[in-house]
Amino acid sequence: MNKKKKIKGGVIGLGTGLHQARILSSYNYSDLVTICDFEKNKLSEVQSEFVNVRKTEDDKDILLDKNIDLVCIASYDEFHHKQIISSLNNGKHVYVEKPICLYLKDLKNIYEELKKFPNLNISSNMVLRTCPLFKKVREAIMSKKLGDVYHIEADYLWGRKEKIISGWRSKTKYYSIIHGAAVHMIDLVLWLTGKKPVSVKALGSNIIVSGTNQKHNDFSILLLEFEDKMSIKISAHGGGVHPHFHSLKIFGSKKTFIHDYGKTIWINSNNQNQNFINEDAPYPAKENRNQALISFINHLINPTNKVLVPREDIFDSMCICFAAEESMKTGNSVPIKYF
Repeated sequence: MNKKKKIKGGVIGLGTGLHQARILSSYNYSDLVTICDFEKNKLSEVQSEFVNVRKTEDDKDILLDKNIDLVCIASYDEFHHKQIISSLNNGKHVYVEKPICLYLKDLKNIYEELKKFPNLNISSNMVLRTCPLFKKVREAIMSKKLGDVYHIEADYLWGRKEKIISGWRSKTKYYSIIHGAAVHMIDLVLWLTGKKPVSVKALGSNIIVSGTNQKHNDFSILLLEFEDKMSIKISAHGGGVHPHFHSLKIFGSKKTFIHDYGKTIWINSNNQNQNFINEDAPYPAKENRNQALISFINHLINPTNKVLVPREDIFDSMCICFAAEESMKTGNSVPIKYF
C-alpha cells in the first residue's frame, strides 16, 4: 500500500466508537479528523486523549465534511439508517455498528442507495470473525475435518441486564435483542459454514426484564433450516445470569466441537472414557478485534485487499434477522428472502 495515502475518518458515538477512534488515530493508513457524541461530557472525557482532533455534538460536522472519507457510526441503533444514507449521499464510506438499521424498509433503502454509489462501500463490526479460535473452527469445517456438519448451536450469553433496563435501550421506541445480540451469532455461523439458511422459526420472551422500563424481549431463540437439512440453533440471552460468552457447539459425522464456559474440546469418539482433545486457540482475543476495521481501511486504500466483513454478508445476516422478527410475530416458520 502507498504509505502516503491515508483514509481520513470521523466517528459518531463514543461508546464502542471510542475503540474505532483509537484505531483511526493510531493506524498508519488512517487519520482521525473529528469525533462526535450527543453528550458533551463524553467529549470532555476524551479531551486529553484526542488533543488535535475536532470534537462536536453535531453529527453533520462529520457527515457534511468534504475532507472525511470514512464515517464510523456507533450511535444509538435508531440513528444508524439516517446517518448511513447521509454518509453515502455525501460521498463517504461507512463502517457501522450492528445493527445497520432497525426496519426492513430501511435495509432496502440502504441497499438501493449503495447501488447509486459504486465507488463507496460499507462494512460492520462483526468482530467474532477476528477470533483465532473461530478462525480455526472455520478451517476445520471447510477442510471437512468434522466430516459433514449436520447441526450447530450458537449462544450469545450477554449477561448485561443493566444495559437493557437502563440507558438508551430502555428509552428507545424499538429495541431488538435479535438485531442487537443474536446478529453476532448469525453472522458467525454464516461465516463458519459458508451457507445461507432458507427459513427461520423464532421465539422470544421478556421474563427477565418484566416490570422494568424495557418493554421489548431480552431473550430470543432461532432455528435455522438449510437446503441440505443442516440445522442451526441460535439464542441470545440479554439479561440471563451468565458471564459474557459466545458458546458454540458443532456436530459433524467425524467430530464434535464444544466451546462452552470452562472448556473447549474436540470430541472424536463415542467412548466416554476417551481422552478428548483440548483446544487452546485464543478466545475471546479482544486485542484482535481492531482487524475488522483495519481490513476495511486497507480495502478502501487498495480494493484488491480483502475486507473481513463484506457488504453482502451484512445484508444476508440482516435479512435473517428480519425474517426471525416476522416469525416471532406470526408464530410461523418464515422463508428468508435475500436481496
